[in-house]
Amino acid sequence: MIYLDNSATTRKKPQKVISEVVRGLTQLSANPGRSGHVASLKSAIEVGNVREKICNFFGMEKPENVIFTQNCTDALNLAILGTAKKGGHVITTAFEHNSTLRPLTYLQSKGIIELTVVEPKNKNCITKEDIAPYIKENTYMIATVHISNVDGAETNIDEIGKLCKENNIIYLVDAAQSAGHKLINMQKQNINLLAVAGHKGLLGPQGIGFLCINGNFEILPIRFGGTGTESINLKQPKQLPECFESGTIALPNILGVGAGIDFVLKHQKEINLKIEKLTKYLINELKKRKIIKIYTDENNLNGVVGFNISNIDSTIVSEFLNDKYEICVRSGLHCAPLKHKYLQTTEQGIVRASISYFTNEEEIKQLLFAIDDFIKTYYL
Repeated sequence: MIYLDNSATTRKKPQKVISEVVRGLTQLSANPGRSGHVASLKSAIEVGNVREKICNFFGMEKPENVIFTQNCTDALNLAILGTAKKGGHVITTAFEHNSTLRPLTYLQSKGIIELTVVEPKNKNCITKEDIAPYIKENTYMIATVHISNVDGAETNIDEIGKLCKENNIIYLVDAAQSAGHKLINMQKQNINLLAVAGHKGLLGPQGIGFLCINGNFEILPIRFGGTGTESINLKQPKQLPECFESGTIALPNILGVGAGIDFVLKHQKEINLKIEKLTKYLINELKKRKIIKIYTDENNLNGVVGFNISNIDSTIVSEFLNDKYEICVRSGLHCAPLKHKYLQTTEQGIVRASISYFTNEEEIKQLLFAIDDFIKTYYL
């Protein structure tokens, strides 16, 4: 099997990630910090070490501002719902995943916020020029994806972060597709809220994400329950990170993503170069096949390549690749309906091949061979 759906989740994990998950299940299976016994305290120390790694990796101020969540969707919901301001205004873009669009649309439908969805002038990049004209007096948040999960388009988060700082606006970045591949420094790039998936570019297990918080603004919990602190009090405690982590946190998965970060740190340059090289190779080869329409710009070498073969439904293509060649790609709308509306692919969808550090050139060649076979089958 050839796995090219790494934008959904990376399939191959470093051995150290697997070992750490197993260690969490077999040697550290206690509720971190919720009891006074040695097993609980040891587990809490391990979790604290991973928070410290994340804090350093993303250029944060304080490790306690790392909030562990179920996934990146959970982190985005906390960021959006937890900061909602009655009568406030939020700006987002047509390139966003439903994990951003749906909670924002929910707030809008309840009359809590005003919402502006910006369509960028350049399909390959969202810039501050796209967003700045829509800022109003009551604008309190700008939310953008860093790298599109549909076609790999990259947002200029440096410019937009600076724009937000100048206007005292919270900047929320969805880093589901970029964390682990692109270098991110929250303080230098003026990012206030960073939502991260642990199981993609960071090569960790599924079932773990986190929200990184940077700056002085109010964010309220959206989930309530036991935190192991202030248990006599029926009100949710205010201390970070506990106030946002009600219930038992996923210790084995946290250890796994910590090991993933260690791997990325060790191989960061190599990871970036390989993903960029393979993305460029695939785009250039697809260009040789005139019947193929490519949606990924050659400047966005982010491991995400979106394409279609003539006007054929993307699902037919992906099923052919899977059934005949056991090649795993993604078809359809990729949970990003406004992006597809913008690209005019709502009916057809897009075939997406997504690359990880563990993808190799021979696998890309096999994909190209299979695509050629599809073209011959349907057109010759």
